[in-house]
Amino acid sequence: MKLITSITLSAALFFSVFTMSSHALSQYFPLTASQDHFTHIIAQLKTFRTVEWESPVSLWVQVASSQKSRAAELANTIEDRARGALMQPFCVHIYVTAGQSLARSCVY
Repeated sequence: MKLITSITLSAALFFSVFTMSSHALSQYFPLTASQDHFTHIIAQLKTFRTVEWESPVSLWVQVASSQKSRAAELANTIEDRARGALMQPFCVHIYVTAGQSLARSCVY
């Protein structure tokens, strides 16, 4: 019984940490040098409004609503560029409204 309770509490803690907002979560993990560098490069492009890591493996990129139709293309482009630069598994999410992913592309 103690084992089941312990596992349940551990799972609840894990999910609560990884579902917090990016600002609160950023205090729990530092970005790697490559993540920080890549984020600055992507953020400078005019196509993207914001670029934030919501977890060590989840990059969320906001685009203007006029770019909705290009969401999948943009996700794949960022994934291709980041594959060599980051050398880690991750997913890039393209969104217009916070929390509502329009497109996702992952590297495993």
